[in-house]
Amino acid sequence: MSAPWQSHDQRTLSCGASTPEGNSVTIRHKDEKAVPRDGASRRSPAAPGGPAIVAAVERVEVAVVGAGLIGSATARALAARGVPVLLFEQFGLGHDRGSSHGATRIFRYSHPDPCYVEMAVRAGEAWAALAADAGEELLVRTGGLDAGPGAEDCARALAECGVAHSWLTERQVLARFPGIGARPGERMLFQPDTGVCLAGRTVAALQRLARRDGAAVRAGAPVLGVEPQGDQVLLRTAACEVTARVAVVTAGPWAQGLLTGALSQVPRLTVTVQQVRYFAARDPAAPWPTLIEWPPSGLCWYAVPAVGGAPGVKVAAHVPGPAVDPGDGPFTGIDPALEDEAADYVRDRLPGLDPAGLAAETCLYTMTADEDFVLDREGPLVVGGGCSGHAFKFGPLLGEFLAGLALGHDIPVPRERFALARPALTKR
Repeated sequence: MSAPWQSHDQRTLSCGASTPEGNSVTIRHKDEKAVPRDGASRRSPAAPGGPAIVAAVERVEVAVVGAGLIGSATARALAARGVPVLLFEQFGLGHDRGSSHGATRIFRYSHPDPCYVEMAVRAGEAWAALAADAGEELLVRTGGLDAGPGAEDCARALAECGVAHSWLTERQVLARFPGIGARPGERMLFQPDTGVCLAGRTVAALQRLARRDGAAVRAGAPVLGVEPQGDQVLLRTAACEVTARVAVVTAGPWAQGLLTGALSQVPRLTVTVQQVRYFAARDPAAPWPTLIEWPPSGLCWYAVPAVGGAPGVKVAAHVPGPAVDPGDGPFTGIDPALEDEAADYVRDRLPGLDPAGLAAETCLYTMTADEDFVLDREGPLVVGGGCSGHAFKFGPLLGEFLAGLALGHDIPVPRERFALARPALTKR
């Protein structure tokens, strides 16, 4: 028995261009049946002496809206299963107006919540499979430190999940990682398999693999509207209309606006602009782990080693910045006060770095009130987002989850925790 996406027998043209792989446009003459979204034929004026032509409607099994990390991972997972998929990106591929650009992100097993530790274990397996498929290194293992009161919670969660970890004394930290300043009598949690995701390289690899397996990737093609219609979805673009059996919305900061009117209740998401800075190591040969600082209150600092072409060690605070409308971007302004805070933290905690700094960059967070992701389906719409600044490490895994939801499968994590209708997303 053939799959639903294998049953079409249609003449195809692309919408205003040659046909790309993985999608089709149906153009029917007046003697053929056509059922557009309102159930009535939509014909263009006939040329003199020629038949009337029904307006083009592009059709695809699954449409994915947003080609950042999560959308690209979803398209790759669907294409690998033989599903015709069309991936839309409103800007150019690899653009810097969202949340997936730049050289590096932290991969870590260490979380204070066992649910996320278990997801990280699954994600580690997904990263290994992705690197093998891509034939390139996408995750560099450096080891990672957690400092401060929250490190105790991380240790308990790691122990509950059976993940390797140990405690390093002040002297052991200095001996192994001389660029990090442990305080007198302090101990830090060490997790040996933590590392650094090569961010921009990973997104490009996912898109390349998706194309290899038959996905169509359409950049510079904003989706202007998403409209569920029974058991399918209509997507409006500037070039044409597209119908899909399922649409997966992974539009990051733009998701809430795109989903307004498409869901029974749109999740409450807040978009913030974040600032990070790079610093030069005083000794380029010294080993660097990742570092997460869990203070009793105030800023939660982190540091990412300089690998994968990063200009230096990345240092920033994981705390939501100013709320913004993503349509007002790009956001390239650098706040001098945040610059000074980062330099002060380097002087205090990271003596192996030059506090003068090298370069700064910005990105966007799409925050939920509880900082849990959105991974859910309503009718023919699947929503993946609300990444809250900590989803990159799970990227290949979340792509598998969303692909599964698009194909009618469940996901192996507590569904209610990541639901569209959970109280944290619906309270106004």
